[in-house]
Amino acid sequence: MGGVAVVWVAVVGVVVGVGGAAVTTTHKSNASVEALQEDKTELRQQLQEYKKRLRNVQYARLTGKSTTTSTTTTKTSDDRCHCEREGGGGGGGEKVDVVVVEKVDEPTDILKCPCLDETITTTTTIPTTTTTTTTTAASAIGSGSGGGGDVVATTTTTRPTRPTTTTTTETPVLGGGARVKDCAGHQNEGAIESGVYEIFPSECRAKKVWCDLETEGGGWTVFLQRRELPQQENFTRTWLDYERGFGEVVGEYWLGNEALHQLTAKAPHVLRVDAEDFLGSRRWGHWGRFRVASPQKNYELLAVAYATNSTLGDGLLWHSGMKFSTIDRDNDNHKGSCADEYKGGWWYNVCHNANPTGILNNSENFDSVGWVYWTPRLYKWASLRNLQMKFRPSGFGATIPSSAPGDCTTTTTTSSTTTTPKPV
Repeated sequence: MGGVAVVWVAVVGVVVGVGGAAVTTTHKSNASVEALQEDKTELRQQLQEYKKRLRNVQYARLTGKSTTTSTTTTKTSDDRCHCEREGGGGGGGEKVDVVVVEKVDEPTDILKCPCLDETITTTTTIPTTTTTTTTTAASAIGSGSGGGGDVVATTTTTRPTRPTTTTTTETPVLGGGARVKDCAGHQNEGAIESGVYEIFPSECRAKKVWCDLETEGGGWTVFLQRRELPQQENFTRTWLDYERGFGEVVGEYWLGNEALHQLTAKAPHVLRVDAEDFLGSRRWGHWGRFRVASPQKNYELLAVAYATNSTLGDGLLWHSGMKFSTIDRDNDNHKGSCADEYKGGWWYNVCHNANPTGILNNSENFDSVGWVYWTPRLYKWASLRNLQMKFRPSGFGATIPSSAPGDCTTTTTTSSTTTTPKPV
């Protein structure tokens, strides 16, 4: 019996020994977990501090401005964006500033916010030489159960060491800000130089236009300009485009049918066309009466009283009295669509003796910019490399009503015939 007791005590001792070892191991594991959690907390704090410093450095590089160490986040549309990502488990998302990728080795840079897939385009100077610095941190680290995910930016910065300054030169607008209706008004105000001016066909809206203040005494408002350029303007356009106007004044443009009506309906005007073919031959034509009717009349053309001493033939006689046509509004006398066939917007008949809004190329095809009666009274087609159509008041040189801007109301077509009142 005593032997049995000894054995039992021995067994109990072994069990107690094993249990003590297990307890000791458990305490050690708990201590390790606590230490790891403390390390994780400390690392997270350090990571947040590094992220904040990284944002501040990048912001200073992008904007040239110094930053403070404040934890307040501020959204700026040019160089940073706000992002929000959700962490795993029950933790909430953390909102951080994501530094965009900046490259300045291309004329146009694409600044991209990685978390939003939001692209911002900015223009920078083109460098002659560059140096590259790359700073990389861990990205999109998600925690397990309970912690919010961290979003860290990866920043690549390419900086010019010797930037070449790119200067954009805009054509100056002449006229000194005078509010006049047309180019004749500018010349009456003392302007003498041909170039880009602002005119006011109505009091409400200014339009840029090329003013010819030199040819035949000046005062010409150019409403159509075609010239040979590396990149040609597209004139195969809709009714609304031709109504409002389009193009670049220093290149090719159409002033707009609405403005043409406002400028020519209330007083008599004259028309001049200057043209040059691909052989360098230059011609001009003059019409004593020019008017564009109201939109209710589909901007009907009046171009008569052709000057017989003109060196350019009367290619407009066939078009005078016609309504305007475009690819989406057919007012011609052709069974098909002249605008679609000849690639322009114009006062087409069946179909044309002049095609100023066609395709500018040296071609025998009648869809090119050209004139049938290149030589007066001789039916011969000529493709043109340069063309200007312009008008001025028929009484230019005296004090004329056109010097003042028009009103904002829709003008109505009036007759240019002067009637003498009967005596009372």
